[in-house]
Amino acid sequence: MSVLVIEDDDDLRSEIVEYLERRGRRLTACASLAAAREVLETAIRNSQPPKAIICDMSLPDGDGLEIYLAFAPRLLSSRWILMSGSLVDSLEKRVKALGLPRPTIVEKPIPMRTLHTIVDEVSRTK
Repeated sequence: MSVLVIEDDDDLRSEIVEYLERRGRRLTACASLAAAREVLETAIRNSQPPKAIICDMSLPDGDGLEIYLAFAPRLLSSRWILMSGSLVDSLEKRVKALGLPRPTIVEKPIPMRTLHTIVDEVSRTK
């Protein structure tokens, strides 16, 4: 896995996965925080962290910031891309105050080309 997508909207999750796979990315996709936690724990155990984690902030089983808080300190080599449909400024302030590795915060809907560019930048910097 080089990219983990955490998005509960089936259509958007499929669109992201299909778009990035067509551009040569290996992906794993989850629709909930619970599923993402399992995937990330396995990745840590196997010493195979994702290069990028694309995470929606509003998920059925909690706030995407929860998984960022839990795993960002353990996945220092992974780049976090947090997606929010609203309140991006508020999210940026919350994240900045945490003192964790700074994620990229994007407002939804995000054009797939833009998302690909962000993921591509991650691959070049790691």
